Amino acid sequence: MPGPDAAFFLDLDGTLLEIAARPDAVVVPPELPELLTRLQAALGGAVAVVTGRGLAIARGYAGVPNLPIGAEHGAVLDPALPGATPLPVPSPEWRRAADEWAAARPGTLAEHKTHGLVLHFRQRPEAEPEALALLSSLLKDGPQGFRIVPAHAAAELRPAGADKGGAVHRLMAVAPFQGRRPIFIGDDVTDEDGMAACVEYGGYGLRVPDDFAGRPALVRAWLGRVATSLSRTPGEG
Repeated sequence: MPGPDAAFFLDLDGTLLEIAARPDAVVVPPELPELLTRLQAALGGAVAVVTGRGLAIARGYAGVPNLPIGAEHGAVLDPALPGATPLPVPSPEWRRAADEWAAARPGTLAEHKTHGLVLHFRQRPEAEPEALALLSSLLKDGPQGFRIVPAHAAAELRPAGADKGGAVHRLMAVAPFQGRRPIFIGDDVTDEDGMAACVEYGGYGLRVPDDFAGRPALVRAWLGRVATSLSRTPGEG
């Protein structure tokens, strides 16, 4: 069980929230805001959500106004920290091409973020090669500084300098995270950078498929037990 010197960095989709057929069909458990609030209180505020989602969506799902959030894989931090490097944004032509691609393929979806875009094909997995081909073609003629990143039934264009490890490093440099032992919980390849960053501070990563049987409900239940354990006063059973 993590001790009182822990800090948590938590992914959303597939970790705190069950994966949905479409990213806009996610169901947020009603107990999630209270869980995150309890965990924050037990750890002096050292809890953050680090997700590929856009900031407004991530904050709405978490439901905790003062919760630090690393959105768009760390490209956007809220509250903002000093020294942030300006990141590129997709061109209007890229966004239009993504929308046209999805409109021509029922079951797919183009998701737009401030610093990137995602082509989702969970309901049409055979569209993956076409999604990757489109993103590759966009990279050849447009804003520089992007890379293609695979995700759960999706392909994403993301700034080359943005990953979840960077978000961990930036948050670990400031209170209330500084000096703590960080734990990153995630479910897919986009979380590996965050887990690796935690190791650098003497922490570790927990993988939902391996450590929680692939079930976000078990993640939430475990975090609830952590919050309860850390909230006990000395001498309590």
